[in-house]
Amino acid sequence: MAEKLSEIQLRHKRVHRLKALLRPLPRRTNLHRYPVLKWIAPLARRCSYIWSFKSVYVISAFYIGWIIALIPMYGLQMICAFLFCLLLRGNCIVAMLLQWITNPLTIPFIIVFQYALGDWVIVKFFGASPEVGADLLAKLKGTTFETLLADLWSTISDWSIILHLVAATLIGGLVIALVGAVISHISYVAYVRVHRYDNTTPLAPVRKIRHEKRF
Repeated sequence: MAEKLSEIQLRHKRVHRLKALLRPLPRRTNLHRYPVLKWIAPLARRCSYIWSFKSVYVISAFYIGWIIALIPMYGLQMICAFLFCLLLRGNCIVAMLLQWITNPLTIPFIIVFQYALGDWVIVKFFGASPEVGADLLAKLKGTTFETLLADLWSTISDWSIILHLVAATLIGGLVIALVGAVISHISYVAYVRVHRYDNTTPLAPVRKIRHEKRF
């Protein structure tokens, strides 16, 4: 019984830690407090799947969250993650948590890596010109702060360069997102299998043990 009690206590501790982590995120009871989400609050409250932690909805949220997190539309990602969870039947809490992958500290590194990876992909597999990316880096390299904005504007004023930048960034983000989502999917399934006994452990023995101690 002591072992069962310790397992239940560990489960409760994990639940409390999860609740503390999720406290700032939207919930059924506080949707009306958020500027845009309050307009669809009645619909969102009726869609139970966006609040459910069943495996099928959590796994769907991994793919939704990773893909949206790596689309450079900063400031709109949380709202988009919520809306796509409504459309594609995913857990909105998991998808919105994943938006913190791109935060003010990580955005510069992620966006550069996205572009570099996407540039390699479109050059290697789609026949894009390698000179566009090379010329862009060459023009921006060594630019002083005073002339950075002017040089950047003159560099991307060509529509071909703009299209190359957008395509490389989006494709690079999609590749990273799919890899991250697959890793999250596999890790989650493995975790669920290892801790399956926690989901089948009844909470009733806690009361039973307490009741037996009284006598």
